[in-house]
Amino acid sequence: MIMKGFTMIKNDRKIATIYSCFKNGDIELWYCSCSFRNVYEIRYVVSFDTPEGLKDAVGLRSYNTNDYIQMFNDAMALANTPLLERD
Repeated sequence: MIMKGFTMIKNDRKIATIYSCFKNGDIELWYCSCSFRNVYEIRYVVSFDTPEGLKDAVGLRSYNTNDYIQMFNDAMALANTPLLERD
């Protein structure tokens, strides 16, 4: 999912940052908890070409709380991927 912005809920907590060698390529890992959901999220920057030039957006992936190993694997792979090749 690519979003221009995202809403943070009061109980959202950033639990880690995975650093990337690419400019603006760091991956943030969040734990999101409220009355209707408990999930982990990966938040990251994606670049894409438009007729007006190169643009950035925020990418977001959500994971069930029991999928934390998959979340870390995906976050590591994203950190090693150039922004233009991310989806």
